[in-house]
Amino acid sequence: MRTSKSSKDSVEKILPSKGDLSDREELLKLASETAAEEQTLSDFGDMKYQEALDRYLENNPGKTEEDFLKAVIRIPLSGGGSAKIIKFSDYKDPAKKVKEIDLASLFTPGKTLASLTEDERDKVNLLLKMTLGSGSKD
Repeated sequence: MRTSKSSKDSVEKILPSKGDLSDREELLKLASETAAEEQTLSDFGDMKYQEALDRYLENNPGKTEEDFLKAVIRIPLSGGGSAKIIKFSDYKDPAKKVKEIDLASLFTPGKTLASLTEDERDKVNLLLKMTLGSGSKD
């Protein structure tokens, strides 16, 4: 791994691992199969493939196994696989503009929120609720 002295997020030293590796052998057994287990998994995959092929051929008269493979193995790579990219600009309504809130027009110039009277604060809250919606909590 390459590190840069100028980067704040670079790794300067190797950190010690945690744990005593007592489960290592058991985890390796879980992650690997014997030849017999691999054959069983392969046979199961072959059986599932044959079932799917039979169903395809039954539902699509005149089609071949090659047609089945083309239908199953078609992965569109041009769009980044099966993930669909959503552009928010496609859903943006150009007629809706950013709401502008002009609180200063209700009060004298230079007045701060801290100096508002109770009545004036109620006006500000009402204006904000009407502008932003009633989803805000008091």
